Amino acid sequence: MKFEVLRGRKSENDKLVKIWSYGEILAFGDLLKLLDYYFKSEDGYYPKPRYLGSTMLLEAIIEIYSGFSVEQVLEKYKLKRKGSKSVWIENVGKEAKAETKPIEKDAAKMPIADFM
Repeated sequence: MKFEVLRGRKSENDKLVKIWSYGEILAFGDLLKLLDYYFKSEDGYYPKPRYLGSTMLLEAIIEIYSGFSVEQVLEKYKLKRKGSKSVWIENVGKEAKAETKPIEKDAAKMPIADFM
């Protein structure tokens, strides 16, 4: 799995994270590294104390943890317009069969997750 951190479009301190994966598992450590980049990016674009910066992102995460649906949180924080561009979550359950499709090796053809 590759996380590519690029300069964003909003400001000099804005960061975008591209995720390239070949069937690898996203571990909690990976997620924490991603969150670290997003928190720093938000604080760079919306600096404290004038703006909420990463505090707003943390509040959205806490709301999801507290039981609000992702759709509700996206709407509340006006992120619904950005939607879920290329993030697919497949719930396979116990009946899941082994993956038989070949793994895509051409990274240029792989979907990119843009969460910001």
